[in-house]
Amino acid sequence: MSYCPKCRYEYETEVLVCPDCNEALVDTLPPEKTAAIMPDESWVMVGKVASEMKSEIARGSLDSNNIPSVIISSTFGAYGKGLDFQMGIASSSGSGNIIMVPREYREEAAIILEVVLGDDLIQPEKL
Repeated sequence: MSYCPKCRYEYETEVLVCPDCNEALVDTLPPEKTAAIMPDESWVMVGKVASEMKSEIARGSLDSNNIPSVIISSTFGAYGKGLDFQMGIASSSGSGNIIMVPREYREEAAIILEVVLGDDLIQPEKL
């Protein structure tokens, strides 16, 4: 079997290039990128969504594009307010789930989320 290093789909050995990603297939997959449990100052907010369902859609879309992400849920309550302060996120931004990615993925993540979520994504500059 062969694997696409980008989408991680499995192919028969005779396939050499992923038809979806146009990536050369490999015999073994590299380890999956994992997001940090607690983002640091190198992580940036790319948007906010109002529901858990939209958060999962965002996370899945970013994961499928190999973009590490963290969703900071409004259900953290007071603990979240401290995190808001640490991360420079205005606590006046109301309820909702904040989507964060490492700074180097900001532009790509913003494009993906805008396409996938449309008007359900609240852009950081509108908070």
